[in-house]
Amino acid sequence: MDTIIIYDISDNSLRARVAKVLLDYGCIRIQKSAFWGIMNHNTREKLRLRLERMMHEKEGNIQFYPMCSKCFSLKDSIGEIYEVEEEDVSVF
Repeated sequence: MDTIIIYDISDNSLRARVAKVLLDYGCIRIQKSAFWGIMNHNTREKLRLRLERMMHEKEGNIQFYPMCSKCFSLKDSIGEIYEVEEEDVSVF
């Protein structure tokens, strides 16, 4: 199932670690704080539990939006779409 994962994490180190985990799970960065991946329920739950342990009592949030393929195919955008490269992401 297509899944969008977005996060709002102010801690630079934690944010970078979360991004690395998402990349390790095969997700693709579509915005600086947004990833897309195809995963089944079990994989999504393993990822959620791993990220929950990382976030334990830290400020911020991570949100998962699973979508059926039909709903995902209805996505639309305005403006130029480009793949965000890791070097495009600033970590202060």
